Amino acid sequence: MADITRNLILIGLALILSIALLACGGDGPSESSATERAAFPSVTERGAAASEPGATLESSGTSESTSTEASEPIPASGSSSAETDREILIALYNATDGANWKESDNWVTDEPLGRWRGVTTDNSDRVVELDLAFNDLSGEIPRELGNLANLTDLRLSDNELSGEIPRELGNLANLIELRLLGNQLSGEIPRELGSLANLRTLWLEHNELSGEIPPELGNLANLKGLDLRGNQLSGEIPRELGSLANLTSLWLSDNELSGEIPPELGNLANLGRLDLVGNQLSGCVPSSLQGQLDMDLSELGDLSFC
Repeated sequence: MADITRNLILIGLALILSIALLACGGDGPSESSATERAAFPSVTERGAAASEPGATLESSGTSESTSTEASEPIPASGSSSAETDREILIALYNATDGANWKESDNWVTDEPLGRWRGVTTDNSDRVVELDLAFNDLSGEIPRELGNLANLTDLRLSDNELSGEIPRELGNLANLIELRLLGNQLSGEIPRELGSLANLRTLWLEHNELSGEIPPELGNLANLKGLDLRGNQLSGEIPRELGSLANLTSLWLSDNELSGEIPPELGNLANLGRLDLVGNQLSGCVPSSLQGQLDMDLSELGDLSFC
């Protein structure tokens, strides 16, 4: 009888212990655990919520904020240089009525730029020469041309271009030849052209350019030919032009220039051509030039040597 009583007591104690353990939540989620999971849903739960129409996720801390930033489109590091040149040429085509050019073979197509009429490229398909002279271009020169970083020759002469010369052309650090003659370009000559350290030819004649000749042109140490005749330029000839040690030809005729000839022009030891007729210039031409000028002296107008 005693053994039966002891066994019943042990069984009762075991039942009480089991009930106590269940009451403490040993096998199920606690209230605090459920709260935490509600506040910080799992990756699977977040993905499911985001897939629902109109669903949005709110930021709940630094980690969520970082995830949101990473999901936004990353700005492109920039198109390839050749693609940039292509976009610039398309801008030129659109700005100058390309549909009515005399010749526009392969322009605005998927052909390599070197096959576009008047375009020469290097081995990297970068534009190095652009020659569209005598091609019926009209409208204004787009400032985007100043971003053709590898350009060495720009020839847009004898067209129907109007408006001002973009000062952005002064960014063309590799430019050797700039020929814009024979258009209807107006406004002042951009002083920024004085930064084209490699420039050898600057031909802007027979346009409608006005204002004074920028003294910054005296910085063009490699310049050999400067042609500004047939415009509406006024003021005096800048003495800074006397610093152009490599200059061989200087055409300034048929403008509205006045004042005396700067004696600094006498420093131009390589000058062989000096055209000054058709202005209101006074004074005299430096005598140091008399023996070196290979030209008809009538191009000096009424000026004499001194």
